[in-house]
Amino acid sequence: MRTRSRLLVHLAAILGLAGALAAPAPAVAAPAPGTATSDAVVVRDYTTGAQIGTSGADQCSLPVNARAGAWLCLTASSTRVQPRTKPTSVSGDVSIQSGVCSALGCYYYLDNYYVYFDGTGTYGYGGTRLGDVYLYVEDKFSGGRSYSQRFQFESSRGVRTLLASGERLYFSTAHPEGYPISSGASYRTWGPYGPYAAYSLVTAFGSTGYTYYDSSVAWAGIAHEFTWTDPSSAYPGRWYAWWKSPKFQKQSSGAYTTTNPPTMGSNWYGSGYSPS
Repeated sequence: MRTRSRLLVHLAAILGLAGALAAPAPAVAAPAPGTATSDAVVVRDYTTGAQIGTSGADQCSLPVNARAGAWLCLTASSTRVQPRTKPTSVSGDVSIQSGVCSALGCYYYLDNYYVYFDGTGTYGYGGTRLGDVYLYVEDKFSGGRSYSQRFQFESSRGVRTLLASGERLYFSTAHPEGYPISSGASYRTWGPYGPYAAYSLVTAFGSTGYTYYDSSVAWAGIAHEFTWTDPSSAYPGRWYAWWKSPKFQKQSSGAYTTTNPPTMGSNWYGSGYSPS
């Protein structure tokens, strides 16, 4: 009986091993759009001293098929009449008098604590126009707490990776352009995530948005940046666009308020291309 029992045990073990070898391996799910990747590029392009404009700006006046190198051309008009997107609380048209516009886009005033940005650009590589981008964000202050919500990006081509960042700034005589508070302590990134298909409207930082509390400065603001890479290895490097919110002044109540139309710092927007 003891010998028979041992044989049965060995037989069961052999059959179990054979079954395990024959069983199919568990399926590995394909990465869904918005999954993290490992090739992050974290750069504050708005603090590098770059001039207003774009990499390859000299190419933008040329026909697309005559351009060389990577380029990103700002396409928003300083005379645009209406933003593409508006906060859900806004009904009807927005007066152009309530906005401040640049080549990248416009900031619109909603109330003393609430502004929103709507911008566009076109990017490419050599004689190839790769796509158009759309940028949007709503900036609000509640006391010293800032919120950058509906922090959105869209590419007509689609992107391999997308990285977003937000950071609180202060404005002063020494830094009329706005400079990071507390040695960069408020800097936050989202991503990189991807890939995203053409015309995917992506909201960075989710529904909460980029948010931070600081009540130490007299004039406050927020920096926003998107940086993206192309789906094709034929077009390496990254493109980026950044913009800074209007200035919000601290009141005796502790509230931060802006003006109508919004008051901007110097050098408040930019875009470009980096090979790495």
